[in-house]
Amino acid sequence: MNSIDIFENSIKAYKLTEKYHENYVGLERALFLGWYCDLENPCKFCYMSTQKDRIKEPLKARRRLETILAEASIMKQIGWKLEFISGGYGYGIEELNDMIEMVSYTQGCKQYLNLGIIDFEKLNLNNVEGIVGAVETVNPELHRKICPGKPLGNTKEMLLKAKGYDLKTGITIILGMGETEDDIEKLLKMIEELDLNRITFYSLNPQKDTVFENKTSTTTLNYMNWISQVRLNYPKLKIISGTWVDKLPNIGPLVMAGSNIITKFPLFSIYGTKYGKTVENEINSTGRELLGTFSDLDVLNFKKELTNSPYSKNYCDKLGGIDKNIEISDKNLNTLQNMESDISNKVERYLKKTTKNAIK
Repeated sequence: MNSIDIFENSIKAYKLTEKYHENYVGLERALFLGWYCDLENPCKFCYMSTQKDRIKEPLKARRRLETILAEASIMKQIGWKLEFISGGYGYGIEELNDMIEMVSYTQGCKQYLNLGIIDFEKLNLNNVEGIVGAVETVNPELHRKICPGKPLGNTKEMLLKAKGYDLKTGITIILGMGETEDDIEKLLKMIEELDLNRITFYSLNPQKDTVFENKTSTTTLNYMNWISQVRLNYPKLKIISGTWVDKLPNIGPLVMAGSNIITKFPLFSIYGTKYGKTVENEINSTGRELLGTFSDLDVLNFKKELTNSPYSKNYCDKLGGIDKNIEISDKNLNTLQNMESDISNKVERYLKKTTKNAIK
């Protein structure tokens, strides 16, 4: 598709997005439970694949509970939803259930999970909003080469099964790994086949010591092409677009092409800096209203409440609501109460470090 067609499609997609999703753009971030991948054949693009052989004791790569809950608390304060909970290596099913329950309670809403192939019979789904499948690429040959440890059939089977539990579903797609424009049609068919509620796009962030180390990522126009075609074909779909610090100027074009959520940022290192403000400026330049903040230090430090938070009743009602019917056991409620001091101390350390970076 030529550049003129991409821009024309993006204009149509922008208008469709406003019609079905209001005039808002939100910020989200994945919450990782650990930094170890237990796949025998990790994905070739992933940072975790470079660390697998270096981590001699995988259980020590798990994050501490107070750290996870502190991050969840801060994200709610600054008006960021959790894109999903991910990286659950080393957690037994009961421990994982407890973790999801406590994160949901801290955030005040149900969560999406991106934890590999889910055992629906064992997982407590009471606080789960949806399931995300890490598809990464819809090109079968490319998928077998780059993601040998994630058979596409297993992921699709899981997502279809999730619908039987009345769960929402989504997938992740990474652009810049060798896909072609012809693969867009494959993606559109997959969205229909799986009856997806959302899709997360990322542009490849080439990692050192991977096969992509010296490769370039996708172009902004190509990114816009994928997003706009998905939006035009599925106007009600939630489209999340990820970018990185070196590609912040593509945020405005991605919003124009049909994205209604922006993600994939190193939150604590750029909040309140020129980079965080650039994210806000890019979104505001499109005429959309930003939900959440990437720069307000008073909000970050709990000195004032955010007025444009997706968690607030005003915006919840406009956006179709956040499911706040959170169930928590007495055991986990007691755990949270007993850990209150540890969580608060971790929050303070995060805030101190982030504020210091912002005022350099």
